[in-house]
Amino acid sequence: MADVSDRTLQVIILVSFATGFVAGWQANRVRRRFLDWRKKRLQDKLTETQKKLDLA
Repeated sequence: MADVSDRTLQVIILVSFATGFVAGWQANRVRRRFLDWRKKRLQDKLTETQKKLDLA
């Protein structure tokens, strides 16, 4: 292994952890937004279907 100081190694590990943390946080936000959108869409479809059944 090349000569890497302990301080440099600590910084690299910290940056790597922070990058992974931020990426995971953003992925969870996107997933939550998608699930909210899907829930709203399905609720709208259910409401529409119930209206059609009431009219039939």
